[in-house]
Amino acid sequence: MEMQQIKVISTQKACEILNEHGMKTDPQKLGLGLQQKVYPFGVAIKGTGRWMYEIYLNLLIQWIAERSA
Repeated sequence: MEMQQIKVISTQKACEILNEHGMKTDPQKLGLGLQQKVYPFGVAIKGTGRWMYEIYLNLLIQWIAERSA
């Protein structure tokens, strides 16, 4: 079985992709949505004094496809 890489992108890159598909957002708003579990395509992890985010590219693309007109 061939191992596949999990593609994780930054909040900035995710915002660029979302903006290209008509959803106007920014890294702060996206981060808050991940913290509140509004978006199912990533996770928010509380670190020492700051939040860290993992956004999974395949789940993001799938989420966009489900909502595209």
